[in-house]
Amino acid sequence: MRVAIEESELVTKKDLQIELAPIKADLNLIKWMMGALIAIAVANFSKQFF
Repeated sequence: MRVAIEESELVTKKDLQIELAPIKADLNLIKWMMGALIAIAVANFSKQFF
């Protein structure tokens, strides 16, 4: 069974980059937040036991 795909339904690489840019920005922010949280936890742990 063949399905006809119209030209307007195809997604280009540029379309994906435009759509995924906000998600990439959010993930970058979450990485920084997790890094800061881990750094604070390690500093707290080291202060308590050393």
